[in-house]
Amino acid sequence: MFLTEDEIVLIESAKEYLTSFLLNYGEFHPFAMIMDKKKNIYPLEHKVENEFPNPMSLINLYEQTFYNEIKNEYILGVICINVYIKDVKKKRTAIEFRITGINYKKKIILFYNLKSDKSVIFQEIIGYNA
Repeated sequence: MFLTEDEIVLIESAKEYLTSFLLNYGEFHPFAMIMDKKKNIYPLEHKVENEFPNPMSLINLYEQTFYNEIKNEYILGVICINVYIKDVKKKRTAIEFRITGINYKKKIILFYNLKSDKSVIFQEIIGYNA
């Protein structure tokens, strides 16, 4: 799958947040970032009513925000979701990036490994059209 320069920049920005979340907490709640027409990137803020929000409600909220905002002020959005992929031998940790652009969606899976020395190793990336 081909990633545009804007998509790569958005994913790299998200990885900075992801690294911090993973090092501090070992996991993360779904979160989103959005790119405006001037190529500025912002994390999406949401009102959290409880300390442990339902992941699906957050994902639905972000998807609805993208549906309403892409094409207006914003050109690209990404939702980052902590997932587990069952491999032949074991369960692997990964990040699912759901990218929404003008008239398209993509999903990218980035495998990672959280090391005991407090580092995050990003591994192979797999992509497919949503």
